[in-house]
Amino acid sequence: MRKLVGFAALLALLSACSKKPSLQGDWQIASIAVNDKTQPLDDCTKKTYLSFGKDSITYHAFVPFDNCKENISRLPYTATPDSIKVTNELKRIERSLYQIKGDTLIITDAAEIQGQKIVSKVKLVRKTSDK
Repeated sequence: MRKLVGFAALLALLSACSKKPSLQGDWQIASIAVNDKTQPLDDCTKKTYLSFGKDSITYHAFVPFDNCKENISRLPYTATPDSIKVTNELKRIERSLYQIKGDTLIITDAAEIQGQKIVSKVKLVRKTSDK
């Protein structure tokens, strides 16, 4: 009986350790790289963040050419352990890969434009209540 309880406790511990961190919450943009080249971020873009809810993402984009005005949009999404599928305004599904390490979220997109492969990586950090 003790072996059974110990085995059950071990399984519970292993499943708790293997659980992927949650996407839910607010994530502040930290950097953008395109084909491994870091892109400069202006002060407005640095304010941009994503709010992941249970089934929707709210984009809080701050627009530099509009006096840093906040533009808010909400889109539905689903997540698997390694990808996010977002349904855009045109009802097309866009898939991005992601990984979470601690308080850092990296979203990776790949596309081909005029025969050239473009890979973008957006690094975001989890916002805390004191920021």
